[in-house]
Amino acid sequence: MINRRAGLLIAQTLLGLALLVAWLYLVDLEEVGSTLSQARWHLVLLAAVIGLSSSVLRSQRWRTVLRPIASVPLLDVWMISMASSLVNFIIPLRTGEIARSLLLKQRHRVSIAASLPTVAVDRSFDLLAVLVVGTFGAFSGISLGGRLSTVLLAGGVLFLTFVVFVVLAIVSGSRLQTVIARLLPNKLGSPLRNRILGILESLFAGFMAMARRPAELALLFALSLLSAVLDGILFYFLLLSLGAEFPLAIVLTGFALFTLTFLVPGAPGYIGSMEVFGSLVFGALGMGVETAASTVVLFHALNAVMLGVTGGLAMWALGLRPSTAVRSFIEAGETNADPDQLDVEA
Repeated sequence: MINRRAGLLIAQTLLGLALLVAWLYLVDLEEVGSTLSQARWHLVLLAAVIGLSSSVLRSQRWRTVLRPIASVPLLDVWMISMASSLVNFIIPLRTGEIARSLLLKQRHRVSIAASLPTVAVDRSFDLLAVLVVGTFGAFSGISLGGRLSTVLLAGGVLFLTFVVFVVLAIVSGSRLQTVIARLLPNKLGSPLRNRILGILESLFAGFMAMARRPAELALLFALSLLSAVLDGILFYFLLLSLGAEFPLAIVLTGFALFTLTFLVPGAPGYIGSMEVFGSLVFGALGMGVETAASTVVLFHALNAVMLGVTGGLAMWALGLRPSTAVRSFIEAGETNADPDQLDVEA
């Protein structure tokens, strides 16, 4: 299985390199470099502060979801989130989710079986907030090209589907899971079927637990929406730092679309995919290819530095050795692995 995942990582890396080559061919690198050289770094620093604020809000959201099974200090939740985000950034094989549960188990002896549903619910609120921001943009009078309008329409449909899914998960999660199990084709193979059903089981369990605390749903959604808006504002300030000015509504809508592209598996560090998708989305919103490309490069670099610093410091504070931590996360992500039997070595 590890060979299969290594093959998947190699394939994603090759795809990312191909996208990067295509991006380098399509953009004017001299113009991009000239634009980046004019960056006003005090605005970039402000964008970094906004990004850190967004990560703290998301940590508070997960801490709220965790509350019924464990009382975890906000600082610990934030460090675990940053360390797992760094791992997922370096090895984008959806290891970030299991990394959170593994680190929580090591730090606070919370079983992975108990914490995984909270991770699934927490991540789903990110998707919900992005869909809400994107759908708002679709109705805010923004003039978009045909393809982007189709994407926003698809996002609205996905949002409604998500709401229906949550309601059904709360009302009758076990029955819904049985129906999905019957509908999944056998040709997928037992490992993949079990993985899909395991993810769904975690989601159902998490939402059913949240249904017993309806008063907190509004808080969770507010934290999620504010985090998504802050992420868009971060990109807005990066644009301003390069001397480009665009309406905030357009930037927020574009960033929501850009965020959805991260659902597509990427190369380590999201090299290639971030540049191509970001340039396409913001370029189609009227920013111009070079302006969009320059801002995406700056965003990519800032994101890498912030994750490297905060994630690295978090790993150090948690007493982790990066090599053994990464290896444990990958092994835990295997289809047939039992995460509760794995430990992250300090």
